[in-house]
Amino acid sequence: MKKHVRTILAVVFILVAVGCAAWLVRFYMDEAKGRQANEKAQQQAQTEKLPEESSDTDEVEIPVDFASLQATNPDVYAWIRIDGTNIDYPIVQNRQDNTYYLDHTWEGTEAAQGAIFTQTYNQKNFEDYNTVVYGHRMSDSNPVMFHDLLNYMDEEYLYSHQNVTVYTEEHIFTYRIFAAVVYDDRLIPLSYNFTEEGQRQEFLDSVFASSDLRSQFAENVEVTAQDKLLTLSTCIAGEDHHRFLVEAVLTDET
Repeated sequence: MKKHVRTILAVVFILVAVGCAAWLVRFYMDEAKGRQANEKAQQQAQTEKLPEESSDTDEVEIPVDFASLQATNPDVYAWIRIDGTNIDYPIVQNRQDNTYYLDHTWEGTEAAQGAIFTQTYNQKNFEDYNTVVYGHRMSDSNPVMFHDLLNYMDEEYLYSHQNVTVYTEEHIFTYRIFAAVVYDDRLIPLSYNFTEEGQRQEFLDSVFASSDLRSQFAENVEVTAQDKLLTLSTCIAGEDHHRFLVEAVLTDET
């Protein structure tokens, strides 16, 4: 009887070990796919190229090769960069499935890291009052996508990383971060009617009403219901009903 029990336990142990090994292999392969996708985006976009001063004042130098990126995936329509962070990625939007990029990279490969994306509730021209951009908060061992957003829980970090740049094919949008708050998990574009000034103010009030000790606010930035906002949204580990929002206001458009 004891021998039979030992045999069963041995089989169970082997199955568990095999299962764990398979999970680890899949985990590291998934991370590798994500890294490759990020490296490919950087190479194709040529993001190391800085805007050059043009003799034609009407011409805007865009340091992102959108033609190359869109040849890989037409869903690419913008690029976001926050200096001093790892956030330097294409922004995508799938017109058929708002959840597609939760588990697909910017080039459409299935991977847990997903991509930086917006949903169809927002236009692609950043003319909406509040453009909400989503990205996963990956683990410390894989600090990609919106991993660095939670650093904004630190006041000093917020003040030293306030500028956000968004590139499109024709424009450069510069934003300044004014708040980083723990928020609930509501779908923001459907929770407020941003065509109404009262609703825009209600959203701002809800941001500034955050009493979570991890929330931070920049006193050097003014924002009103007439401004245009950029909301960067990511999850908080172990807090399924919370999201961490980094809020920025448009300060310049060229």
